[in-house]
Amino acid sequence: MAPRNVPGTCMLCREPVSRRGTLRHVEGCLRSSGWPAGEKPSLIITVQGRYDRSYWLVVLARPDATLEDLDSLIRDVWVECCGHMSAFSIGKESYLSSEEEPGTSMAVSLSGLVSPGSSFSYEYDFGSTTELDLKVIGAIPVMPPENPICLIARNNPPPFPCDACGNQAEFSLFDDEDGTPRFFCRECLVSAEPDPECVEIIDNSPRSGICGYVEDPDAAVYWYPPGWSAEDLASPELEEILENPPGFDPDDGIYPVEDLSVDAEVQSMMDAVCADIGPDIKAFVDEERAAHGELYGAMAGETVTGFCIFTYGLHGKTIREWDVPLVRTCLIEEIAQNPIFPEEWLENAVPILCRFLSSMEAAGGLQNAAELISALKEAEPAFRAAATSREKYQDLSDRLFKRALDAGVDPEDENALMNFVMREVVTMAGMDPDDSGLIEKLEDLFKDDGIVPDSGDLRVSAILFRCEEFCARLEDGTIPGRCGTIVGDLAAHPAAPLSRGDEDLWSAAVVYAACREAGLIRPGKGGTPLAREIGSFFDLEPSSVRNKVAALKKYLPGTPGAED
Repeated sequence: MAPRNVPGTCMLCREPVSRRGTLRHVEGCLRSSGWPAGEKPSLIITVQGRYDRSYWLVVLARPDATLEDLDSLIRDVWVECCGHMSAFSIGKESYLSSEEEPGTSMAVSLSGLVSPGSSFSYEYDFGSTTELDLKVIGAIPVMPPENPICLIARNNPPPFPCDACGNQAEFSLFDDEDGTPRFFCRECLVSAEPDPECVEIIDNSPRSGICGYVEDPDAAVYWYPPGWSAEDLASPELEEILENPPGFDPDDGIYPVEDLSVDAEVQSMMDAVCADIGPDIKAFVDEERAAHGELYGAMAGETVTGFCIFTYGLHGKTIREWDVPLVRTCLIEEIAQNPIFPEEWLENAVPILCRFLSSMEAAGGLQNAAELISALKEAEPAFRAAATSREKYQDLSDRLFKRALDAGVDPEDENALMNFVMREVVTMAGMDPDDSGLIEKLEDLFKDDGIVPDSGDLRVSAILFRCEEFCARLEDGTIPGRCGTIVGDLAAHPAAPLSRGDEDLWSAAVVYAACREAGLIRPGKGGTPLAREIGSFFDLEPSSVRNKVAALKKYLPGTPGAED
């Protein structure tokens, strides 16, 4: 825990202040600020962490400010993460943020409830609760010029020692093994070899590290005095390091092929490719990114790497041994089975591979590029047909019926067959097939919605159930509905994206997208606890989930660049 007597900064003059001298200092700044005077005095209120008093705020509240105003300031500056409920306790009364819950509304004047010398308390999130103590320490006939309440002083970031060197830490790194954060300065962060999803700037908040909390300068600056900007509240240097953590190369150029489990065998294939032509692939991907943009650069990396993994690993042929039959087989029978970007990828996969072959010939890596390019172009129609053919996906209905027959189910007994299918769906979703509640729920879904046991409907059902299972742990009741809408849009898309790929990965991506849409996961802020929780629940790497979300968005209506 950080020391209690952490100094702060006056938000009016931006000069340092000691905690004990804050009232005298801000009163002087307020009187010389030129802010309007009022007939009734404004209240000067301190807000501090109940269990860690190194975190403190001083706010100025006009006579007409309400508890809602104070709640909004506390949320935006200090605690908001997932839209949890909050409450003030003043005397024997509780004032709740939700009108749906029994209690007194926060739409009430602050000055009618407290006065100089009054103490009261605040709670945010009744699960992982952040508790704050508040006290009215003074009154002054000066009004905030813009909003009914204004932040006029706050603590400086408390000092956290770097775990490696003991100097001031600036970043926290979530430890997957014991579930606790570790702290690093920018110099020592590189030694930790961090996953970008797990790195965060240390928040200046008593809610740091709890639930999905991440500081939001854009929201906080609304409550600051005139002259402040969101850029003033965020360090560009730290943000740049957060976006590109040391030791992590986003332009590495070697990308795993989606839907391949990176087990020892696949890893050995990737290692063989990297050892032989890894630098050449990276150079090519860099050229593609520079010429066509980030999206197509990533597409080039995935396409070329996947192609090389198949030729090197499955066929045992290095690039110097490629011939026409090999590249045709790899394109039509193997690459076509793993479409990552269904529309753009179909149009660009062969051109990308052709440009790669030309690049490798120019680098001296092969001598028959023209012959191979001609073969790829000739095979492109067959590749597109194979990639878009529903026959390439195993017909799940046929497999389920075969399993039912193998299990001795009478195909004429509709109820027995449906019960078997439902248990298989639940098993597919990674849930307990003996959970009678789930079976009953699935049975109602089949009955009410008229779902028939074909592959598409079964997969959609499995994905929805996995989403609902995760959403049961969230307090935000809007997330299941958001998930349902996203799954519905994906299921209705002509490209039928849900008909292929790992169901758990789809479920995780849907939940992630729904939470981000609700503002529970803010992009560009590192791996929030909620993002990590999604990855842990579905037993997936956060980066895999995030990549799937990027692919998912292309199928949603109203998204720029969405596929028609």
